[in-house]
Amino acid sequence: MEQQKKELFYFQVTDLWKRLCEEHSTLFDQTCDEYSLLLTSDLDNLEDKIAEKQETINRINLLEDLRSSIISRVNRELNQNINHVSDLISFFQSFEATLDHRHLYNFNALLIDIIEKIQTQNKTNQLFINKALGSLKSIREEALGEKSYSTYNSKGSARSRSLSV
Repeated sequence: MEQQKKELFYFQVTDLWKRLCEEHSTLFDQTCDEYSLLLTSDLDNLEDKIAEKQETINRINLLEDLRSSIISRVNRELNQNINHVSDLISFFQSFEATLDHRHLYNFNALLIDIIEKIQTQNKTNQLFINKALGSLKSIREEALGEKSYSTYNSKGSARSRSLSV
């Protein structure tokens, strides 16, 4: 009976990881689209894209809640102490060996890869936004006849000062 529960939980977790991969893949695509819209200054579509991204993030959060719920049930019903994803993968490792497949392990590796790509793209997007804001600040200061000078502290953080001309 306990083996059947373990199998059932394995397939639930594997399906959940597959869904997490799909949603994160969607989020990655949306993040890349966001960058394209930033490059073209398409603010109307950018606003829509950001709303789409938020919907995807909300779905991911629901899946994360489900993940926590399943782990709690595994801990309770199979008398385990799983606290991390690595614990979960280790717990199901023996069952995966009987299947001659490592679906959970592979989905987890794919999920990590997608998340890393999202993080990298988000950094690129943020750099672009920061540069655009800097350019807008320079244009504003020039129009107002102000000069801006930056000084740096010991940690390398910039501190700007404006002087009216």
